Amino acid sequence: MASSGLNKLSVQEAQNASLGQAGYKVIDQAVGDGNTGAVAAGVEYVAVTVIEGSSASIATTSVDTNAFPNLANPVPLGTTVFGRWSSVTITGTDCVAICYRG
Repeated sequence: MASSGLNKLSVQEAQNASLGQAGYKVIDQAVGDGNTGAVAAGVEYVAVTVIEGSSASIATTSVDTNAFPNLANPVPLGTTVFGRWSSVTITGTDCVAICYRG
């Protein structure tokens, strides 16, 4: 059975996406950036790493809920979560996350 996601990409595109080479966005609650990152149409987040804060939770809007279900989970500091999302929201106390585009 064929699947979507990285299987639709060339080998080079898949390698680049897995490395987050399409850039990133830092979501920093402490400096007033808000707590939500949404990407432009046709761009997706492929990984999220929580780098600061306590009681961090990540909520995502998946581009394919069969392959990458929406998340709404607590995430330990330093953890990286991989998937394909059009939006990422982080909640907690003074949390900072890096959201990598792919």
